[in-house]
Amino acid sequence: TDKVDREIEKLKKKQQELEQRLNTETDEAKIEDLERQLAQVERELKQKDNDTYRRQHTAVRRLS
Repeated sequence: TDKVDREIEKLKKKQQELEQRLNTETDEAKIEDLERQLAQVERELKQKDNDTYRRQHTAVRRLS
């Protein structure tokens, strides 16, 4: 699960960075772009940051 944990940690850092940029951005077009990026990262985190995903990923690696 180390690979999955690293991937999740990377996504959480990206989420934090996007939230910080969003809080300081004033350009409306850039705000919309940041919001889209943030929504994508949040979807990925929701999909991957759970026990089921970790178990499936670990099971696949064991079979390889």
